[in-house]
Amino acid sequence: MSGPAARDTGPAQEAPAGSRAASRKTGRDIAEISRGGWRPPVFRKRAAIYVDGFNLYHSLDDLKRPYLKWLDIPGLMRGVIPRNEVLKRTVWCTAFKPTSRARQLRHAAYISALEARGVNCLLGHFVAHTHGCNACGHRWTAWTEKQGDVNMALSVLNDAHANLFDVAYLITADGDHAATARVLKQQFPHKRVVSVAPPGRGHNRHILDWCDARLSLTPEHVEAALLPEIVRGRGRTVVRPGVYDPPDLPRQRRHLTLVSSQ
Repeated sequence: MSGPAARDTGPAQEAPAGSRAASRKTGRDIAEISRGGWRPPVFRKRAAIYVDGFNLYHSLDDLKRPYLKWLDIPGLMRGVIPRNEVLKRTVWCTAFKPTSRARQLRHAAYISALEARGVNCLLGHFVAHTHGCNACGHRWTAWTEKQGDVNMALSVLNDAHANLFDVAYLITADGDHAATARVLKQQFPHKRVVSVAPPGRGHNRHILDWCDARLSLTPEHVEAALLPEIVRGRGRTVVRPGVYDPPDLPRQRRHLTLVSSQ
């Protein structure tokens, strides 16, 4: 898969000054990441990707194209990071929301597909809160995700202490992760931090204050990096849920075959 500037032949570089944004805290230019040219493997920096799962999910859901949710996250990022970097680690933080059974099964299938691709999936949980209206007496239940932000923050900092990356990409527009970027940059000033805006989202200004560069994902990036219908790897086989079938592929009816052990 190739990124938006895959045919460049020059060295890996950042975007021109016209696409830069200045940090409010430091005054530094925060340049947009550019793909750049090829570099020998021995000189490539180690990149790690950290994904706020629900933040990315909601950005894809807003596009109203369900098939984009069957996303190959490592493949997506390999196509957009500079060529002088090699992707070494991908961490995806999410949680099972106790909603419909069909949604839970799709979520479980996607987790299995990502794990087959080598993604480290960290699961949190949801907590139910009961709310009510004093005027009319109506009551309802709201769900709040727990552990997602903490899992992502701890993964970033643990991996930094273990020296598993040179560049950390934070895929989120949630300002809560500004604290993650701040602590990482303060404790490891030599490591680069890149803000990655999900499709259709802007960069969070509080995260940008602690970043060295920024990268904006587009629907075109996502569409070029979808998982195949059947994902195999790490001893498992995962079939894409029918709701995620791309519109240009005909729907095929699958038949189950019962195999007797006798």
